[in-house]
Amino acid sequence: MQADVKQEITEALLQLLEKKSLEKITVTELVALCGISRQTFYYHFEDVLDVVDWWARQGAQQLMTQSLQTEDPHRALGLFVDYITEHRRTLQHLLASRWHEQLERRLVQVFTTYLQDALHRMHPNLAMSPADEEAFLQFYACGISGLLVQREVRTEAEKQTLVNQLYWLLFQNPWGHILHS
Repeated sequence: MQADVKQEITEALLQLLEKKSLEKITVTELVALCGISRQTFYYHFEDVLDVVDWWARQGAQQLMTQSLQTEDPHRALGLFVDYITEHRRTLQHLLASRWHEQLERRLVQVFTTYLQDALHRMHPNLAMSPADEEAFLQFYACGISGLLVQREVRTEAEKQTLVNQLYWLLFQNPWGHILHS
């Protein structure tokens, strides 16, 4: 039941984000839209930003679970492209808010986790210092998240092109040869 209320509040927030910026959304609006009391809202969340964080964590967890279950990097990258495309408008509103840094960190964290798993799966005995690995992963994670947020995908052909470009950047170009198996 609690997850349902959290999800309902989150859906209300996403609905409001279609119309206005995050800074202009209030708890009063959310509880009215959900038909719940303020007490119920505050039982589940501290504030509106906490709702955003919960949504981001839930989405990140779902995306990570799905991407790590696939052995095909093209398919995994396609999941990322689909997710960003589906939530583009919401992400743009959130990235335009004063909390953009937290959201950017969360997005980079998702890609870092995926890339780290891919790196260790493809090269279990890779001799790379933890500091070098962290720099390598952050560089690629920042690049991928930035590219996905900036690039608008409207058609299936554009999606495939982007997936192929991401694959090339990660696994086939001279700089990404470390990830290539």
